Amino acid sequence: MELGLVFFLTVAFATHALVGVALVRGFSDVGPRVGPWLGAVFGFVPDADFLFPAAWGWPFVHRGITHSPLFVLSVVGGVYALSRRRSFALAAGLATGSHLVIDSLSPMAIPWVFPLRATWTPGLDVHGVIATPLLWSVSLAIVARRTDDLDAVKQWWSRDGSVRGRQSE
Repeated sequence: MELGLVFFLTVAFATHALVGVALVRGFSDVGPRVGPWLGAVFGFVPDADFLFPAAWGWPFVHRGITHSPLFVLSVVGGVYALSRRRSFALAAGLATGSHLVIDSLSPMAIPWVFPLRATWTPGLDVHGVIATPLLWSVSLAIVARRTDDLDAVKQWWSRDGSVRGRQSE
């Protein structure tokens, strides 16, 4: 795989994970320890289709079944069935759904009416040099706005800059 493609995919995967984290932290009641993990994992989950063998063909291709609303509903239902927590199901839906929204705006689109192959897209460069920093900036702003974890960090550090619970060297 060429270096340019590796870089592109790394940034795209990180973008989906970061947007998932931001939406989970910003718009769900999942706590600060579990929320970022749920956001990152479920923001990335639709791209698990990269692991499907090419021989399987449609719908097991990139932007096939795992990039459909039916998949998001299945993920949400599965998370709720396993956890019995609405907040976890909402978090999974926000993160996975955000992936679909971002990818649906790109030139490649997604199958909104799966199992039909019909797609529509405005053809935006959502993983380009303008949209990616914009997505990251908005995501980081949402996380910063919602981050009530800062109080815990302030309590963890003492006034003189040493770490509480550990002896200074």
